[in-house]
Amino acid sequence: MFKIVKKRELNPTVTEMVIEAPLIAKKAKAGQFIIIRAKEDSERIPLTIAHYDAAAGTVAIIFQIVGAGTMQLNSLKEGEYVHDFVGPLGKATEIEGLKNVCVVGGGVGCAIALPVAQALKAQGTKVTGIIGFR
Repeated sequence: MFKIVKKRELNPTVTEMVIEAPLIAKKAKAGQFIIIRAKEDSERIPLTIAHYDAAAGTVAIIFQIVGAGTMQLNSLKEGEYVHDFVGPLGKATEIEGLKNVCVVGGGVGCAIALPVAQALKAQGTKVTGIIGFR
């Protein structure tokens, strides 16, 4: 079980959760994702890692409430626990050797744009960001 240390409504249908998951936070890289289950009988939901903090041992996810699974996840409160939180999964975004990059994201898809832009910036790449929302 993994503790929800912070929950924030970004708008009426989009939520950010920060989950206590030290091993995942330590291994995560930009562009990877996790699979989460709110409760034992919940569906598995793949979500992009929006932010990770190895020192704090936390991983942030951002999700849009679009069905029963995300509705059940959103019903959990700060201080409660999610049943499963597996990751990091997937291949990290390849960022080495890049000098100038434009990172583009839209809506909830911006969740992946921030960690990629931060990783690029940390290695000295010039980053331009373009984001769009409705």
